[in-house]
Amino acid sequence: MKKTSTKPGTTPVVHLSDTSKRSKPSETPGERVERLYAVDGGPLLGWLMDEAQLRGQLLNEMASALGVTYGYINQLRNGIRKVSHISNEFARSCANYLGVPTVVVKLVSGSISLSDFAWPAVDEDMVVERAFQRMLSDPNVRPSLPRNAHKLPVPAKRAIVMMYADITGVDIFGARQLPDIVHWLQRAAIVHDGHEWQAVEAKLNRQLMPELGDLAAHIAS
Repeated sequence: MKKTSTKPGTTPVVHLSDTSKRSKPSETPGERVERLYAVDGGPLLGWLMDEAQLRGQLLNEMASALGVTYGYINQLRNGIRKVSHISNEFARSCANYLGVPTVVVKLVSGSISLSDFAWPAVDEDMVVERAFQRMLSDPNVRPSLPRNAHKLPVPAKRAIVMMYADITGVDIFGARQLPDIVHWLQRAAIVHDGHEWQAVEAKLNRQLMPELGDLAAHIAS
């Protein structure tokens, strides 16, 4: 396989023409996911290197396009620097290079995780109380409630709030407050976490397959 010559201290990225000869042209999305997540440094580095190959660039040329040195990229690949700790500036550079929103780069790099989309730990009583107070801000509701409505037990408040939401269609619990893009990103975070686990699972399967085969043969005998 022919590689482009490079300056001392640089690592070449093979050109797309060379890569296409050695890789399967029918690579499935699942196979690509497994490959990218298995790259040293994780899926962001794998994605960047794929893009570099499509452009026919070397790693040092890719680094230059991203506004960093080859040494920095190499540190990310080797784990000396954590990809999850990349700066906002570098994340934006990667986003411009890949043609995606910056937040997607942060998601793939691990700067944003699934836990970042979790609501703060609030018990049900507090949720009901907040919804009840929002309901009381409706001038059409307050006159129909007793003066000591705030002293009602939580089950009673919950029933009133649920009835109010059902009749008026008001999003009293705030379930629709998040914009669509956040819901999309939350879904993407779930998919990203799933892909990470798939890559780990596939790697473990490859490592354990010989041992499992020996164990099965031992049991059969």
